[in-house]
Amino acid sequence: MMTMAAHPWHGRRPPRPPPARRSVAPWEKDFCASRGVPWKKVTDPGVGLNADAEGNVARWDDSGAVQALLAAKKRYWAEINGAAVPPLPDPDMYIDVVPEDGAGVVDPELDAVFEAAKRAMEAAWEENLRLQVVKLRDDFVPVATGWDD
Repeated sequence: MMTMAAHPWHGRRPPRPPPARRSVAPWEKDFCASRGVPWKKVTDPGVGLNADAEGNVARWDDSGAVQALLAAKKRYWAEINGAAVPPLPDPDMYIDVVPEDGAGVVDPELDAVFEAAKRAMEAAWEENLRLQVVKLRDDFVPVATGWDD
């Protein structure tokens, strides 16, 4: 026969475990889901940034990305709670302005550098097309380079 000391809840239901403490607010999980990122992918150690064997990617300090994520989370929280939504950052923040003279004429030296780069790019494109045509010919015979010994 069992003793009462072994099961102090004899005749009653066993006590419920204490409620689980959430490490992340539910709205943060909803934020990830609303942006198309499943929460499992964020927390799974074998996926995404955590999958790098040496951990180099996960240790990479990208403060700009962290700021963008925190700002997006702040805007999402404001949207779901009816608070004033912070403005989006200026989309032209990182676009350089081409230096011009006072009359609106582009600097001739800068224009010459641009034209030279453009000509070099066009020449490389034409050479690539020429090589592609040569490869497609039936009488093409590859030349030995010495690496195939």
